[in-house]
Amino acid sequence: MGIVLRKSLISLLTVLAAAVGYSQSRVSADVEVKTLYQGQVKTVTKRVFCNGNGRVVTVFTTPSESYVISNLKGEMKMYLPETKEVFSDRKEEFSTRDELLYIFLAGRSADLGLSGLGYKLQSSVFEEGGFLKRTYVTSKAGSVPKVEVVLKDSLPVYVAYLDGSGAVVSKTYLSGYDYSAPFVFPSRVTGIDYTKDRDSTVTRTIYSRVSTDSDDPLFGFEVPSDAIPVKKSVKK
Repeated sequence: MGIVLRKSLISLLTVLAAAVGYSQSRVSADVEVKTLYQGQVKTVTKRVFCNGNGRVVTVFTTPSESYVISNLKGEMKMYLPETKEVFSDRKEEFSTRDELLYIFLAGRSADLGLSGLGYKLQSSVFEEGGFLKRTYVTSKAGSVPKVEVVLKDSLPVYVAYLDGSGAVVSKTYLSGYDYSAPFVFPSRVTGIDYTKDRDSTVTRTIYSRVSTDSDDPLFGFEVPSDAIPVKKSVKK
């Protein structure tokens, strides 16, 4: 099958996926996150197990081992195997609605889940090179008022977050799509956050070993019954 024809087929499947969803599917991936700020690099490695119902199990391996269970409601449990402690909390920021694996699994890649976060489509403009730019807005308190999503072949390649004055406060680039894989997903995500002091934070996320519908038991991981509850607010 030619690459052009395959891309057209993938585009069609993406649209169909948005309509019917993947309620019975699940996907896992190895994830490496490197963050560069003020000349220092911090690295986090983890394995993410995402269920079609929005339940996500994240196994952190560095900088330390921990298990995090979260869902669409923002309910979160973090288990530390070394001390057998478990931290529980519920906040909107813990919701898995913005987990990239879940967004693609649920067929919401066209707007990267923005509609579920209260954003409404304001405009759609075709640009040179086969790109489509969609602009979304919201008046929800605490949210960036405007987001621009640029797509090609029905898949997002660039996202810009704008403040009330129209200035870009954050950019995200998605690349490395594998059209030969059964689950089309960006293997590289690069985010740039601009701070008030004109410095910036650059975060590079690499996804590998992406697997769909495996029988890995970690999809159903539960905190051990002998875990020690700890009452403490947790930051994402």
